Amino acid sequence: MGPRCSVCGQLVAMSPVNESESEVQLAGWWRRVGATFADDLILLIPSLIIADLFRSFAGGFVSIIAGLAMEGFYMVALLSSASGQTIGNRVAATRVRDSLTGSVISRQQAIKRWGFIALYGLLVPVGGPIMYVALLVAIVDIVYPLMNPRKQTLHDLYARTIVVKI
Repeated sequence: MGPRCSVCGQLVAMSPVNESESEVQLAGWWRRVGATFADDLILLIPSLIIADLFRSFAGGFVSIIAGLAMEGFYMVALLSSASGQTIGNRVAATRVRDSLTGSVISRQQAIKRWGFIALYGLLVPVGGPIMYVALLVAIVDIVYPLMNPRKQTLHDLYARTIVVKI
């Protein structure tokens, strides 16, 4: 069973986006790192402010969740917009697209993509063996595009997305 249209719900019979057969150029690892770095710089101060506000009345773990939620709102809202770009993507001249159709990603895909990252970001502060598993998943997620022919991370695979140059 294939993917369904996000508007009408019918099955979509499309072949996967293939860089060699189309004008789509996949974003390389360094370009992706640049986009992530730019977004991290943009989100650093607001995340710290939100986390500090929540830490004062709700504790450390809740403050981490609040910071991740603020970052998630930023990522989901911008990646599921018509441009498919965060500010970091604009800096790196990339955009996120559906890996099957090459079209704008749905809000559900953006949530899945961010949720994958947020999960290991949430588990690292827990400590103990869970921390090591979360760190391992994070490292594999970061370096996976170097081994994947479509230059996808694990969170791209999970959400069925690709990152392309513009």
